[in-house]
Amino acid sequence: MKKIIMITTIPMSFATLVKGQAKYLSQYFEIKMVTSPSEKNEDISSYEGVKIHSVNMTRQITPIEDLKSLIKLFQYIKKEKPDAVYTFTPKAGLLGMMASFLARVPVRIHNIVGMPLMEVKGIKRKLLELIEKLTYFFATHLFCNSFGLKDYLYKNLTKKEVRVIANGSINGVDTDYFKNDKSICEQDEIRQEYGISPSDFVITFVGRIVKDKGINELVEVFLELSKKHDNLKLLLVGDYEEHLNSIDKKNKDLIDSSPSIIAVGFKKEIRNFLAITDLFALPSYREGLPNSLIEAGSFGIPLLATNINGCNEIIIQNETGILVNKKDNISLKNGLERMIVDTEQYNYIKKNIRTQIQERYSQDYFWQELRNEFESILEEKR
Repeated sequence: MKKIIMITTIPMSFATLVKGQAKYLSQYFEIKMVTSPSEKNEDISSYEGVKIHSVNMTRQITPIEDLKSLIKLFQYIKKEKPDAVYTFTPKAGLLGMMASFLARVPVRIHNIVGMPLMEVKGIKRKLLELIEKLTYFFATHLFCNSFGLKDYLYKNLTKKEVRVIANGSINGVDTDYFKNDKSICEQDEIRQEYGISPSDFVITFVGRIVKDKGINELVEVFLELSKKHDNLKLLLVGDYEEHLNSIDKKNKDLIDSSPSIIAVGFKKEIRNFLAITDLFALPSYREGLPNSLIEAGSFGIPLLATNINGCNEIIIQNETGILVNKKDNISLKNGLERMIVDTEQYNYIKKNIRTQIQERYSQDYFWQELRNEFESILEEKR
């Protein structure tokens, strides 16, 4: 049985981003997992049925710590002698690809999930471009999670072949798990817990509460709309990142002080929140192909997102949701208000969205295609 080591920078990526993937692949390959130390690792390992090896990796640029991580990864990979190393996220990609190159692993696959440098300028952008190009240099194969991102990579960063698995995504969506089976009574109980009345129209965001996710614009536009529509609630599910891409202080203060905005922090289980959601909003500046949109769509929730890579592959305009311009308060306001007041359009989208997601992003289909890709690549290297 061929051995594959999967590496991600932080454990939360295994717990959410690619949850269940190691468990599925372990039926066909010997799988090992590597990520930073965490008290969550034991639970993740138990769920996946795969051992986790801990190597500390930071998400920031920390040359000395990164060198230590590289050495530890090299030592572990050299000892394990895998047939392939498979990495996600930028830091794990750079260190994992370098370490596996030095350890002479024949198949080195990096999956490009997003592109932070899209929203950066100057010296930092050049540094991030260099990191990406180094990662791709040490990799033998590149995957990415959307066709729009693939086009961007070809235009800006690499001439190597980039493959998109199935219709995109990094893990597909479990459409049986992400299905609204809550009764009206159960939904009302969840709403009551968070001070939301049955008549409130709930707009939900799930993800990191950071600038690049469009949170500044979302908060500002929501508060403007709530003056006109008094039944609106904004539900924010995710943690702040104070040192990485933080939102404006005034908007954080508004989140804390507004009775119409409910910030619940990071939650591993989000289905209760999706069950009470009327509209799912992702006004992000950049994405690969966001899992949060396909999970919400699988729940049968109409979607609103910015017209950017990934989002505009999931959302078919006026069919499965609404696309708006990024960093554009007027466009965002018009899109949100349209979904609030145009009940005919809203109900049409709500009727179609789950079926569309099932057909294009089913997790079973994605995992089968990923397995086929691994088998094909490993066969080539025999």
